[in-house]
Amino acid sequence: MCKKTAKIVLALFLICALLAGTASAKAEETNFSIDARAYLLMDEITGRILIEKNSEISLPMASTTKIMTAIVALENGDLSSQVKVSPKAASMGGSSFHLVAGETMSLESMLYGLLLCSGNDAAVAIAEHIGGDVDTFVEMMNRKAREIGALNTSYKNPHGLDEDGHYTTARDLALIAKYAFSIPKFREIVGTKEKIINEGKFTRHIYNTNRLLRISENVDGIKTGYTGKAGRCLVATAQKNGFRLISVVLGARDHFSTSLKLLNYGFDNYELKQLVTEGNVYAAVPVKDGVAKKAVVVAEKDIALPLREKEKVQIKISVPPFTEAPVYKGQVLGEIQIFIDSTYVCSAPLVSIQDIRKKSLFDNFYKMIKMWMFGYR
Repeated sequence: MCKKTAKIVLALFLICALLAGTASAKAEETNFSIDARAYLLMDEITGRILIEKNSEISLPMASTTKIMTAIVALENGDLSSQVKVSPKAASMGGSSFHLVAGETMSLESMLYGLLLCSGNDAAVAIAEHIGGDVDTFVEMMNRKAREIGALNTSYKNPHGLDEDGHYTTARDLALIAKYAFSIPKFREIVGTKEKIINEGKFTRHIYNTNRLLRISENVDGIKTGYTGKAGRCLVATAQKNGFRLISVVLGARDHFSTSLKLLNYGFDNYELKQLVTEGNVYAAVPVKDGVAKKAVVVAEKDIALPLREKEKVQIKISVPPFTEAPVYKGQVLGEIQIFIDSTYVCSAPLVSIQDIRKKSLFDNFYKMIKMWMFGYR
């Protein structure tokens, strides 16, 4: 909807209970605590932060770096293309896919080696394959981070080993994970518990380092990480009760138990509630010079959000004072916005349910005849 157009704003209030607070819970405002340098719990639908601590502090991220490595590879590479392992890639230390210099395998298999067994060698092999060299690939990683909105993230390598200037925040990492999880192939890989790779010089049977996949039936991703500087890190996602949560834990003693505690907090304290229903009528917009006087508008999509019992929800409907004919079915004529505790969360377009053509000379003549013959007005 054009911002220059004057708007009529109608407000509907859905109040579960009175609450003096904000849309996200600070850890210090609850009895909830986690032994980690930083953590965050996000609603995957809207990106709303449900609870957090130190989520904007810059910290090393270890192998959660590989989430971005996978994003760039998936968006710029061909899964069937053959990746040749360089001596540099094969010589990488730390967690390994056990690559051998000179062997080749598909980019798809390399991504399994990257995300399941967290192969630093796979990270370098992928970077060289996609970027031509590691430095160019890292530039692509940083550019993609900015596109996603992770503005407090800086990559220096594709694997996550400690390096000056290589950092992120829990908030940025959640945004990156949310974006990555929208890619079907990424979801498929990070939700895989084990995989047999029959390519390369020998068969590899690899297991996902994310133990939560085997501990909780609700968890279906995403990536672990550990270095001496970063400590134990984990980005996890889980679905239960109709909604999905993304958790980020950085610098934890036990990244598995703390992540599970964080996810369980969300599922125990939030309930999915339907706020907007697709197809429901929310307003009517006057139509200038149209054969119909008003265009009825409906919500283009459902909005259902996880909410705490005491959160205050405000629904604002914004439509213009009028629109000009012609109007087309499905044309956006407004917006319905959701606020939680006065903080904007998300929105859905309001669209016309019908075509309304512009009046012609015949329409005006026909109207005059009816008025003359029958007294219609």
